[in-house]
Amino acid sequence: MKLADLDRELKEMTVLSPDEREYVKATFSKYLANGISKLEAEQAIHGLRLNFKDNLDQNEVEKVKQKLLAFFA
Repeated sequence: MKLADLDRELKEMTVLSPDEREYVKATFSKYLANGISKLEAEQAIHGLRLNFKDNLDQNEVEKVKQKLLAFFA
């Protein structure tokens, strides 16, 4: 997954606000240099799930997980 793919997938997620989309993109940014693998996506999502200080609730994190991991199917 490249940055353009990530942007497209996140824009399709109406459950996320623009700020939340940017936060998710920033979380994935450390993996974007060579593209995001499925394993890296799973690691980033796990990090989102564990960060209770962000604005994402667990339902939103689950939707991000479903949407982004479906990209690799």
